[in-house]
Amino acid sequence: MNIKRGGIYLAALDPTVGKEIKKTRPVVIVSNNKNNEFSGTVTILPLTSKNLQKIYPFEIFLPEGSGSLPRDSKIKADQIRTLDKSRIITFIGKLSEEEIDQIEKAIKIHLSLS
Repeated sequence: MNIKRGGIYLAALDPTVGKEIKKTRPVVIVSNNKNNEFSGTVTILPLTSKNLQKIYPFEIFLPEGSGSLPRDSKIKADQIRTLDKSRIITFIGKLSEEEIDQIEKAIKIHLSLS
C-alpha cells in the first residue's frame, strides 16, 4: 500500500491502555512521505465522531464527505501515535491542503511548538 501524508486510512488501534482512542477507526497520516515510503511505521492522528459539540484548539472538525468520511468527525492531535504499517487496513480518502494546514497548527498547539 502506498501510504501518503494527509491520507485517511482505516487502522486497527487495539490494544490500547486507559483513555487512548481504541478499536478500528479512521486515522490521518501525519508522517512525511519519505518516512512513509521507507519506514515500517507511520505517524497518525485518530479520528472520532463522538463529542463533536466541543472542538478544542488541538482538534480539527471535518464535515461529512471531507476526505470521503461517512459522517462528521474530528481529528485528535492530542492522541498522536506511531503505528506499524501492518495496522493500516485500507485507504478511505485524502484531505485538502487547507485541512492539512489546520492539522499542523493543532499539532503545534498540542506540543507547544508555536
